[in-house]
Amino acid sequence: MGYFKTSIEAGATVEVTKSYTKRIAAPVRGKRERPTPEEIEKVNQMNAERNLRIKINANFKPGDPFITLTYRKGERPDPAEAKKNIEKLLKGLRKEYKKAGEELKYINVTEYLNKAIHHHILINDIEGINVSKAVRSLWPFGRPDFKYLDDTGQYKDLAAYLIKETSKTYKEHDGGHRQRYSCSRNLIMPPPKTEIIKKATRWAADPRPKKGYYIDQDTVYNGVDPFSGQKYQRYTMVKISGNGG
Repeated sequence: MGYFKTSIEAGATVEVTKSYTKRIAAPVRGKRERPTPEEIEKVNQMNAERNLRIKINANFKPGDPFITLTYRKGERPDPAEAKKNIEKLLKGLRKEYKKAGEELKYINVTEYLNKAIHHHILINDIEGINVSKAVRSLWPFGRPDFKYLDDTGQYKDLAAYLIKETSKTYKEHDGGHRQRYSCSRNLIMPPPKTEIIKKATRWAADPRPKKGYYIDQDTVYNGVDPFSGQKYQRYTMVKISGNGG
């Protein structure tokens, strides 16, 4: 019978899914019991982290700044005003990038439930402007905190942090329909490529990487799709540093 193997190349990483059905988390007809709310929430959380991880890995590079924007105590706005503040900042950055002949790329997360309101933004660093100086000049509400993407090309921890950071706000507003994060429209989402492995009826629980890559063991997941009851496997391969860029 064989199985499906779907790969998504995102920067220095390759996301792999092996399954007996072409789609994971897809409703099926039949006598399969409905998944519990806990199962659905777990799948949604995993998928949200994975999708954001792919976006970050595909669009951002080592050295790109991850910035936390806060407000001085006593000057913290409500969510609507905070949204205007971050939009103004991004508009100003777009203008500066355009002057340098580049496009701004960003992912923005705002969190405020049970904590002081703040923003996290990930942006692309470019030559020609001092990005740190530009951000500080455009943010008069507090002192921006800068961290920078490392050289691994695998930013799963950052994606997981951002999804976790907004999980309470996401679940408690608008019936779960509000966005977990916002991002610029110029971000690419690499297309999946699916092949049928006909010569094997099952896969090894401990997958092996292709040449020039290693497997991030923290990402290896052997589970059962609560929607279909079918087994599947997911993992991420990461390009070995210095091997082809």
